[in-house]
Amino acid sequence: MKFSVIIPTYNDWFRLMQCVAAVEDQTLSKDQYEVIVVDNSEDGAIPEEIHLPERVQLIHEPQPGSYAARNRGAVVAIGDIFAFTDSDCIPDKNWLKNAQKYFNETNDLVGGKVDIFQPERGSKYGYLYERATAFPQDKNVPSGRGVTANLLVRSSVFEKIGGFDSSVKSGGDWEFTLRCTKAGHQMVYADDVQVKHPARNLYTIFKKHYRLTCGGALNIKREFGHTQLRILGSHIKNGFTGRKKRSGVALSLNERFIVYSIDLMKFISRAIIYVGLILRLINPEKIRE
Repeated sequence: MKFSVIIPTYNDWFRLMQCVAAVEDQTLSKDQYEVIVVDNSEDGAIPEEIHLPERVQLIHEPQPGSYAARNRGAVVAIGDIFAFTDSDCIPDKNWLKNAQKYFNETNDLVGGKVDIFQPERGSKYGYLYERATAFPQDKNVPSGRGVTANLLVRSSVFEKIGGFDSSVKSGGDWEFTLRCTKAGHQMVYADDVQVKHPARNLYTIFKKHYRLTCGGALNIKREFGHTQLRILGSHIKNGFTGRKKRSGVALSLNERFIVYSIDLMKFISRAIIYVGLILRLINPEKIRE
């Protein structure tokens, strides 16, 4: 078996069916890949109206978190290459076929393009913001940072490195790919290995922002022992000097103003979250990844 496609899902059944349909429509022969869906819900209950293709393996991982779910999928996978994507993604029909050529003697991981699209009745401001800022794989992958929305890795490397750290609340994909590249395993960016990802609305963007901020603060505290006050200070200092990597999409003056306005709101909200952590009004341990 060449590929094992592993898709974690958390109560996202209808978008999952779109994802699975796209995976089943691959131009690569079906005998070259398997499909594993990992249900990460608490009880493992599947809605009656949900019907997946017979060849799709559906397993349950009760431990909360997509990284635990991906590790669970890897346990049962038999492919030489693990192909990770998310239940809200829609892989291109040539996703797996195009990925094959990148796994040569030197490459062990592939980070593919994540193309943002505006869903029907989706937020135009959310689409604008994510089109400009979300998933700049072409810029991040060369520095060892890939996202699991579109990540392929040799199964032997995954097992050797030890899989994802299921204890982290955020950033587990970057942590994993950095661990791989620091161990000497080459990761390359592939523009023609594509998945589509729906743009989030502003509420969902800030909801994720809250989770990532809490999870990131927890990770920093665990790894470096920094206090929340020091993390807040670093945020304020670096917020004015740090440069965010952009997707390279051309924007008009008005569009740039909107994007930077949302960035400013995120900067302020992150500072407020850190204050909440300092005052212990927020418990990051209770945040679900």
